[in-house]
Amino acid sequence: MSAFSPTQIAEFRELLSRRAEQLLAEIRTKLAEARSERVAPDAVAATDGGDKALLDVASDIDLAMVRRDVEELREIERAQARLADGSFGLCGDCGTAIAAERLRAYPGATRCTACQSDEERRSGGAHGAKL
Repeated sequence: MSAFSPTQIAEFRELLSRRAEQLLAEIRTKLAEARSERVAPDAVAATDGGDKALLDVASDIDLAMVRRDVEELREIERAQARLADGSFGLCGDCGTAIAAERLRAYPGATRCTACQSDEERRSGGAHGAKL
């Protein structure tokens, strides 16, 4: 059962919907840009090797951003499903309520701050980076 009021649930529903729309727009734009770069042989032919390498790197960065956006969109869709089934805002590890402020900043959050900190300590950081 959600720990949020109907007003807060409506707020989160709108927040998730808006973010999903933003992500879809970004994904479409980046994919269109990547397609246009690939189908512009004159642009590639007119560049020397160094410029082509820069174009390749820029395209790779754009596609990495698309992958990141797609993953965030999946998180948003999972959050929308949790909102629908009443489990939105509950920590998947300990079952306590996730702070509304955390969900406003990161609506796909599945852990409370304490459990997320524990997970990051166990995995070596927010992105698994280890020195």
